Amino acid sequence: MGRILAIDYGIKRTGLAWTDPEQRVALPLEGIPTSLLWKRLPELLLQVEKVIIGYPRHLDNRPTDMTPLVESFYREFQRKYPSIPVELVEERFSTRAASYYLRQLPRSSRQNKAVSDRLAATVLLEAYLLRPRYGPSDCAV
Repeated sequence: MGRILAIDYGIKRTGLAWTDPEQRVALPLEGIPTSLLWKRLPELLLQVEKVIIGYPRHLDNRPTDMTPLVESFYREFQRKYPSIPVELVEERFSTRAASYYLRQLPRSSRQNKAVSDRLAATVLLEAYLLRPRYGPSDCAV
């Protein structure tokens, strides 16, 4: 069984997290400049069997400013890596949860953007692993 990679895509920075090989635990990986994401992915995808991407929506389900950018990244990922399953995953509350966790860290860690990026991806992946497995995702592009 391979890992699941979570991507919390951002304009400037992107958070990455992945599971252990048994897909039981979400582990923070790194926060990187988004401009380096396509260069970093090939190495990571060697160990991954599935990718999830945080899908930003407002509470009333309207798209956010980030939604079109994430959808574009999602489509490009599918084009570049057609053999790797990829899924958009609701992320409305992962940012809020990550903010809560960040407040528990020392000030120096909170100011490190890479820490907050990978924490947001980890929270997203944790929620994905704990979700009820009833049907398809609520996110569609």
